[in-house]
Amino acid sequence: MATTVTPQDAPASDPVQVAGVAPIKTEYLKPKNDPAKQNKRQYDTALLDQAEEQGAYQEQNSEREAKRVKLENQPEEPAADIPSIPTDESAKPKKRQKRPRGQNKKRDRIAVWDEVTICNEVAQGKTCEKGKNCRWSHDIDAYLANKEEDLGPNCPQFDLFGQCKYGIKCRFAKAHTDTEGKMIVDKEKTASIAEADVFKNAGLREFQKALRTRKVELRKADEYTLWYNAAKLRRQEINEGINILPGTQLGQSNGTSGKSEGLNGDDGGLQNEVPRSETATDGLMDDNAEIKQEIVRDTSNGDAGEADASQTEAALGKVPNGGDVAKQENKSKIKEKAVNTTIFDEKHREARRKILEKFDHDPATIRFRCDRKKPLDFRGKTYLAPLTTVGNLPFRRICKSFGVDITCGEMGMVTNLLSGQQHEWALTKRHVSEDIFGVQIAGNSVQTIVRCCEAIKQSGIELDFVDLNLGCPVDSITKIGAGSALLDQKAKLYDICAGANYVLDDTPFTVKLRKGISTSKPVAHKLLPLFKQAGVSLVSLHGRSKEQRYTKQADWGFIKECSNAVEDLPLFGNGDILSPQDYWHQIEDEHLDGVMIGRGGLIKPWIFTEIRERRVWDISSGERFDMLKDFAKCGLEYWGSDTMGVNTTRRFMCEWMSFLYRYIPVGLLEVLPQKMNDRPPAYYGRNDLETMMASPNSKDWVKISEMILGPAPASFNFVPKHKSNAYETDNYEG
Repeated sequence: MATTVTPQDAPASDPVQVAGVAPIKTEYLKPKNDPAKQNKRQYDTALLDQAEEQGAYQEQNSEREAKRVKLENQPEEPAADIPSIPTDESAKPKKRQKRPRGQNKKRDRIAVWDEVTICNEVAQGKTCEKGKNCRWSHDIDAYLANKEEDLGPNCPQFDLFGQCKYGIKCRFAKAHTDTEGKMIVDKEKTASIAEADVFKNAGLREFQKALRTRKVELRKADEYTLWYNAAKLRRQEINEGINILPGTQLGQSNGTSGKSEGLNGDDGGLQNEVPRSETATDGLMDDNAEIKQEIVRDTSNGDAGEADASQTEAALGKVPNGGDVAKQENKSKIKEKAVNTTIFDEKHREARRKILEKFDHDPATIRFRCDRKKPLDFRGKTYLAPLTTVGNLPFRRICKSFGVDITCGEMGMVTNLLSGQQHEWALTKRHVSEDIFGVQIAGNSVQTIVRCCEAIKQSGIELDFVDLNLGCPVDSITKIGAGSALLDQKAKLYDICAGANYVLDDTPFTVKLRKGISTSKPVAHKLLPLFKQAGVSLVSLHGRSKEQRYTKQADWGFIKECSNAVEDLPLFGNGDILSPQDYWHQIEDEHLDGVMIGRGGLIKPWIFTEIRERRVWDISSGERFDMLKDFAKCGLEYWGSDTMGVNTTRRFMCEWMSFLYRYIPVGLLEVLPQKMNDRPPAYYGRNDLETMMASPNSKDWVKISEMILGPAPASFNFVPKHKSNAYETDNYEG
């Protein structure tokens, strides 16, 4: 039974509370010498031990040993006690696998299949059209002889759709198999509901194939790319013009011949490529003409000075014994001319900078802003942040059941989407319960991001907005120039946002970013006016820099300064929200439109209920276990109820539990609320299940999954993809 704790019931702050350590009541603390105590060091050691058991670090250790031996001038070979990596001589060479993503890269990929892989058609009681040419087994008796026991009496697929597409492969097959071994179909239910009615944005295989074969015409993106390339050249010409020396023809570089820069209205041939209405140089002619006249006047004066100096030098050269005087006066003239030239250069460069600034904000770009955008009113709504790996569709369903308003799919890479990769387009799937849903993308170039946005628009998927990731701090993303690496490229960001906004037509375009790349040099406040001008519908700002990742505290003071800086641009804050008190404290800012919740939703998804009902929920371990059972049901409906689907659900459940274990029950805390970056000392729960749920050992997470999904296969050895904690202190006993 859930209990409610009001802020008045919270105990007073403990004066001896250690900074960075969660204040847990003394009676629940484990003894310091308890071998089962859990802290960050033990957690990391557990992960390393599991990885070593899998042999994941074997190759790395061999390389390190080889380097050590080499330094000792020994033969360059691994030490004898280093075990060799087993190889299969008879195995055929395989394609090079992609490098694993995530922070714990040295982990095995978990893909568990049946011992006998039977044909899908045969499993459903149908006849396989491929016959003997089918690559899968048609031997039903052999399959059933090796199949593991059913996991329960009710099949989630059958209960939802009235039939199970996995047939005898289903781990709940008895629920829809008659006494003769035939599959049962509930015709009434199948007539009323289809899979496409529950899981939206599926069935895109033909469109993905067309993308792969480049048969999808992205006309608006091509139109924008044409303008962008012309604008890029024009911007480059203006930039080069800033460094032109006085006395040279404008449009030439330091006296060398070159293409005319077009200050008299000539665009250097760009008008032949782009119609006048599509260029970004309209309205510059008058300003350029004035600047040109001013520069010509200054240049003329400079030439006159040169002539006077030459005449003086010639005259002095004819005067007897006047050589020294001539040299002194000539040096004086040269110095005076250098001063005049410097003044001219500064005036010239300042004039060119004004042209560049006007060009970058030229009204012609308004042509690429759509005025028919759907209204995007998120003010006061709760927003679950897009979360890689753990922000999957079944998890979002759990958050919807707790009352979240806005959800967004996992980040998809634009290059993978444009190449029609199935696993990337699967990230755009949407459950029918997600009433406000968006898709997040990441990329590093103007053309690919704009083309991807139009491809998403043409695909016909149901969504309410498209979000651009400018906040991902992961090295594998930033090294290719995507994510937070774009924050220092102001002009490029404007081109991306303007183009995406244009090709998406009436679909709103939003961005999620961090305060900057470097903590000491925040840039987000400088980008907000740019986003507003480019037509961005909403900005979500994380109060940390890229170099901070998830350490230190989020800078909500900076977020609120940004919210006051720009009007008519909806802004959501993000960072360290783990309680309703945190949420309502930040939402008090009248200029802040809302708060986005990321890790707080992973650690305790019932935070959305707490926010809506304005209470602290002391949720029991039994209620949390029921939540995990609901996740398993959602996972089996989405990933499937066969062996592969069951263990995919198990893996993502364990990934989620790598965050869930960080929750500290309300009844165990001396001071409320729990803080995101406070590390808990090792503690006992109020019952065995609560104690197990607090364990940082992934073997305990697998045990919990076995209580719901049955025994895990022997080959299932889980290591989480991400390190969920961001604790700062590591020097206390717990």
